[in-house]
Amino acid sequence: MLLKSRSKKEMNGKKRRFYLRRKIFLILLGMLMILARAESLRAEVKPQFGLDYFAGTNQLQIFSPWAGLRLSLSYRASFIVRYHYQNFSYDYKIYDGGGSLVSKTFKAKVNRLTGTLYLGGEKLSGYVNYSHLYGTHQYRGYLVDSGLELRFIKPVSALVSLYGIREKTVLWRPQEEARWRNTYSLKTGVKIWMIKSLALNPNIYLIKNSEGQRATAFSVGLVYSPNWWLAITGYYFRYNETAFYIFYGNYMSLGLNFFF
Repeated sequence: MLLKSRSKKEMNGKKRRFYLRRKIFLILLGMLMILARAESLRAEVKPQFGLDYFAGTNQLQIFSPWAGLRLSLSYRASFIVRYHYQNFSYDYKIYDGGGSLVSKTFKAKVNRLTGTLYLGGEKLSGYVNYSHLYGTHQYRGYLVDSGLELRFIKPVSALVSLYGIREKTVLWRPQEEARWRNTYSLKTGVKIWMIKSLALNPNIYLIKNSEGQRATAFSVGLVYSPNWWLAITGYYFRYNETAFYIFYGNYMSLGLNFFF
């Protein structure tokens, strides 16, 4: 019986690896087809790259460099391919065998392949994005998000975006077994250009997952863009949740990004 159990686990593991490789292959194939199409249209291809850093409660740190290509499909449309590397670490508490509460550090690495269709106009712009995620601790995930930005008067824009992710992971709950969870988020905000190169950006987030847990968050930040291809960002976040309190608290993020 033990041999049969091991054999079944090995077969399931091989199937999971096969399907993961197939999905990655299909994503890369789709990106190559878009590249080929862009080349046939003599589209402009430009690099993009950057670095984001996120930190806060329980010594949480997320270090995330990224790089990609922007393919100009028309005057107003672009397709963007990106690869993100995310290095996570944070502290959490767990009871040991003697009943004492001890602190441990959880570390993980997540890779993210992203394809984004961006449409830009004078007053209205938007995007649709799909991401495939995989990483340590058998992390797997799929992410879809979309957003709109409407500039109704010259210095002020309204922002709205929808976000959904399906992931199987112990990333946020290392003391539990990995299982599939869905998380959904609605973000609304405004961007106010105080001077030509500096904008204030407050946002509100409403979050819910497939296990009935709810959360809200608020952020306010500054976006400094002295050139069209450069964005330097700094944000403060306040995160509140109703069930899993380990991440309840204050956070900050910094970003240095180049969008050619």
